[in-house]
Amino acid sequence: MHMQLSTPGTLRRVGTRSIAAILIAGSITGAISANAEPVAPAPTYMVSMALEADGEKSIPRVLAKAGEQFAVASGNWRVEMTVRPGETLTDVWVSSKIFKDSTLISTPTLAAHVNEKAVIKVGDGSDAFSLATTVSPQP
Repeated sequence: MHMQLSTPGTLRRVGTRSIAAILIAGSITGAISANAEPVAPAPTYMVSMALEADGEKSIPRVLAKAGEQFAVASGNWRVEMTVRPGETLTDVWVSSKIFKDSTLISTPTLAAHVNEKAVIKVGDGSDAFSLATTVSPQP
């Protein structure tokens, strides 16, 4: 009896298919056994402001999701803000960029208590800028 050896091409195809089948089976097993936790939606905040700039006053309110940037403007002044949860449920971080015309004036970050006023003041006299902010969590 005489047996023929497989050709190298046949061995290569069988080996490749076997490796592919093992990788697919491993991926499926990993996906099934993974314990993925549901992702909590980002908190939403009502940001109430009292803005005084160049002698003008405005009272904007913005509904903002945590981590999403928003902006308010008055005259030549513009504020870009981002609110993020703090260390506790009663704290938030308020990051701001304050611009006059197109010039960046200040980049304050405040640790504030929810439902309590936090104030930012820049400059003095007739060229002063003041922003009082109250952040309230929304259901």
